[in-house]
Amino acid sequence: MKNTLVATLLLASCGYLSYAQNNVTVKGQIKGVESGRLYMLAPVSENRVDTLGTALFQAPDFVLEGRCDEPVVAHIVVENYSGGFPFMAEPGGSYTALLTNGREAYIRGGKLQDAWTGYLKYSTEQRQKISAMKQRHQTLVAENKYRSASALNDSILLLEQQARKETYDFLGQHDDLITAHTYLENAQMRDAGAEQCRKMYESLGEGAKQTPSARILKERYERMEQTEKGRLAPDFTLTTPEGMEVTLSKVAGKVKILDFWASWCGPCRLNNPALKKAYEEYHDKGLEIISVSLDNKSERWKDAIAKDGLTWINVSSLKGWKCDVARLYSVSAVPAIFILNEENRIVATNLRGEKLAKYLEDNLK
Repeated sequence: MKNTLVATLLLASCGYLSYAQNNVTVKGQIKGVESGRLYMLAPVSENRVDTLGTALFQAPDFVLEGRCDEPVVAHIVVENYSGGFPFMAEPGGSYTALLTNGREAYIRGGKLQDAWTGYLKYSTEQRQKISAMKQRHQTLVAENKYRSASALNDSILLLEQQARKETYDFLGQHDDLITAHTYLENAQMRDAGAEQCRKMYESLGEGAKQTPSARILKERYERMEQTEKGRLAPDFTLTTPEGMEVTLSKVAGKVKILDFWASWCGPCRLNNPALKKAYEEYHDKGLEIISVSLDNKSERWKDAIAKDGLTWINVSSLKGWKCDVARLYSVSAVPAIFILNEENRIVATNLRGEKLAKYLEDNLK
């Protein structure tokens, strides 16, 4: 009985230690907000964020505790305020922070966080130095000092080459979250396509591929691949202004134009007359148009349909940019157009004007 009790206590102790070792503690000061609640958040997929921890605070001091089972890029967010303070949270890590709306803000502590902070500081300084040199180069050109401008341009090229090499060297030393996050952030900022994201992911080391950032990068390119030319168009069901449900795969047509737009989008509204002309000319020959609106106000959507005379199929989730179908088709800007054939395969994207007219003429004679 005694041995059983000891074993039970040991198991309970090990469980508590394991839980404690996964704690993430951030202590510090906050400026600009007198009191409120802090959140520690971390993305675990493209469309899901986990809450690692929360805490109430009374300025200037705060203590925020969270829990993570693996290194992850977390964000400290002040409730009711936009933006946040990113840092690389590691299980068992302790961090100090100054949260404020200014350059003096920081989060320090942990091997990954300190390495990442040092890299960002150095790369920022390099970019600022190169930017200043480019401005000086423009001034020399304006002053017709071409020899000096040419010499300065050579220096700029060398410095840019050096900065790229140092970045590659730094990332090459980190088969971990730092490199995976850098690649993911780069892909998001550049709005990189499926092929670029896939190459970024495949270039990661095995350690980096095990991180949440790498998994999100993989999820990104796999999602984008679903709407590449030749793929079967992802199916969906949305509602018309009259409340009827429309399923894409059940819409008949030799050629189908899937048009993502919104009432508030100027270029979309300017493109509607061309779509209207095409519909009038080719609908009887097998053309169908399905317009997916990214509006979130029903009346504005309906008014735009009436004013622009959109007599084809109009559907919307009325969730704006949170529309699941827009995400399914990797739509990051409107208008966005997908051309589908009779079998619902994507045969072209973003054809407009003369290119669209030529395609319809060739395929719906």
